[in-house]
Amino acid sequence: MKEAEPQVNWPSMIRYVVVLEEKSLEDASVFQGISPSMLNMEWALRSIVEMPADIFDFGLPLEARKARRITGRGWSWTPLTINSFLKLRVTHEDPYWVVYSGSEATFSALVDWEGRQALPILHISTNNAGGLAPDRARWTHVRDHVRRVAVKLHQRARRFPVAELRKTLKAWRKPTAPRLDLVAKLHNCTVPNLVTLRSLGFSFAAEESLMSPPRDESPHINAIVESANAVIAQQESVGVFPALFSHFPKPDRIVIAPSLYAHTRQRLRPNTNAPAGLFETIRVIQQQKGYTFSGPGAVMVRTMSPAGQYIMGLRAQELNVQTLAVSLRAASTLAATVRLPNGVNLSSQLSDFTGHVRGGRSTGGNGKAERVFHNVQTSLRSYTSPALLDIVASSQTGVKLIADAPLEWLPVGDLPLAIALDVSRIPTTPGNLMMTQLMRSETLYLKPKAFGEVLVVSSFSPSDPIRHDVRMAMETFTETAREHLNFRQVTVTCRDHFVEAVNSFHGAMMIFDGHGSHNRNSGAGFLHIGAEKVDVWELRGRLRPPPVVVLSACDTHSPDRTHATAGAGFLTCGATSVVATLLPVRSKSAALFAARLSMRAAWYTHAVVHGSRRPILWSEVVGSMLRLDFLSDLIGRLEKQKKLSPRPAADLRTEVNMFVHTRDPNWWANSKARLMEVTGLEADDMARLISKTIAEGDSVRYTHLGNPDLLCVTDSDLMDSVRP
Repeated sequence: MKEAEPQVNWPSMIRYVVVLEEKSLEDASVFQGISPSMLNMEWALRSIVEMPADIFDFGLPLEARKARRITGRGWSWTPLTINSFLKLRVTHEDPYWVVYSGSEATFSALVDWEGRQALPILHISTNNAGGLAPDRARWTHVRDHVRRVAVKLHQRARRFPVAELRKTLKAWRKPTAPRLDLVAKLHNCTVPNLVTLRSLGFSFAAEESLMSPPRDESPHINAIVESANAVIAQQESVGVFPALFSHFPKPDRIVIAPSLYAHTRQRLRPNTNAPAGLFETIRVIQQQKGYTFSGPGAVMVRTMSPAGQYIMGLRAQELNVQTLAVSLRAASTLAATVRLPNGVNLSSQLSDFTGHVRGGRSTGGNGKAERVFHNVQTSLRSYTSPALLDIVASSQTGVKLIADAPLEWLPVGDLPLAIALDVSRIPTTPGNLMMTQLMRSETLYLKPKAFGEVLVVSSFSPSDPIRHDVRMAMETFTETAREHLNFRQVTVTCRDHFVEAVNSFHGAMMIFDGHGSHNRNSGAGFLHIGAEKVDVWELRGRLRPPPVVVLSACDTHSPDRTHATAGAGFLTCGATSVVATLLPVRSKSAALFAARLSMRAAWYTHAVVHGSRRPILWSEVVGSMLRLDFLSDLIGRLEKQKKLSPRPAADLRTEVNMFVHTRDPNWWANSKARLMEVTGLEADDMARLISKTIAEGDSVRYTHLGNPDLLCVTDSDLMDSVRP
């Protein structure tokens, strides 16, 4: 067993802050909603990934650095507006700051702010009046800065181990690794993988630009496959490290599909007063299906006009900054990144399926739900190369989607991606929300007992026939496991009562039990609380949700509406994980799902942490719950078809559930084999039953938003037991 970094009792994190101009958050970019100031700080993101993540990073051997990356020990970086930044101060507990600024105004304000701090910062700025210029900034400047801070810390606290820190810094070297037999094809679709490899010190056999001939995307696909496989090879080369026992690996695959605001996808009416080429260029961007822009020759000529180049430049800035933010996340977790073409966002079949479900016809006997859902999957798969899908399907520790399209429905064999693997999603619009979610890196550690009490906030009217469904489901589970799970139910009738109920709760998990909707005309998603329709986005700054929010309500993150969903609203308010709904859900099924998830959070995590002696990520808790929900639905249908009687069905549930509980990598193959063996179903009949269950069931109607992989359920004894 190789050694990790030595155990120390002084601060080790280096904090990187990108300071933005104040007005920029309201004046967001047109296609994706990224602040202009963030777009102008692209150079800062390129700089951060070349710097050490903490004081140990550049002093460790390659194998140790890879192991730490797998567990998420990457860069801590934050974009902050200048006014928000000026409220902060550098403390002895968090002393190592590297700050980036890109305007004269922010530079001057930062210089004044630094003069009031007890500890210095390293200021990298494009301002010519002072600071360290970006083209001169190197990792050695960070090392020297940490030394200066250490001297200050030692002067204030003589016990500060400055000699040990100097020894650590003396071991710093620029990361080096063998040259890879890989020709790096330079394009945004490969940049995250190339940055991930470079950050470890690898170099490439050669570098060249990436071009695809018209109507042939294979060069781009091949380049993604080659670069992703190079990252996967490094993942697989990691040996056994203590950190892998106390810090569970983060998702090893990232799937990104850039998208546009819903309103910018609408066809514009030509205006004779508009600059030449403006509308043609916007239309080319709207209609992009592949990795490059394309169109008839005459149209592409018009995109070369001044107006066309300006619009293309704006979109290029958005894509570049998004790509670099994804690269930082990928490099921080040693994840292989797969970029999908824009066509996954243009599925006309999506509205057929969502309209069918919202029309209340999803459980009919005519099989239409199955047909229209299959059409959505076929459309998604038509834009996803089998080679790319194979990379995603080979994930061992989970998939992080960065997309607006419902990629959870991508077919992996005969299952949707979100049932086959542990999947979570960061929306790509609005871009500012995407950036704040991508930059989050610090893991929140929770003990199983943090889920011992769950808050249920109910907003149904006194006459609503489904008002008791969640309460009854929760009571059923808590009666048999009171030593692990209790729930507090609060009924709210207005916005203020809702905020008060949530803010007064100090546990880890809440369930919203009520109605939800997303109005196509207004563009906003709402929670129905009493007589009010509440836009959760408007509660930012007032609402303090717990880390985990479960929305037992319809349409809380609709895939065919705008970005302003209720689910995303909870992310803006500070939730780490939001289990939201893509479509309407059936009340009793949703109530049972929420109650079973609560039970799994309290009881199963306790069994894993204290029984199996391993940590568990919240993304695994929810992912496994979706698998259990699907299996339960499947067996329930076999009962209704008289293929199983109640007692054998109960025994079979217990048996196949154990495949999920024990994290059997062949859980689905084993489950299918047992179902066919017990029922006598032939393969074709089983395949039809599976397809129908998926399309008509509720399991595919959930999406897991945010960063559940940053919630680690563990125990201090478990973490202490593996320290050297």
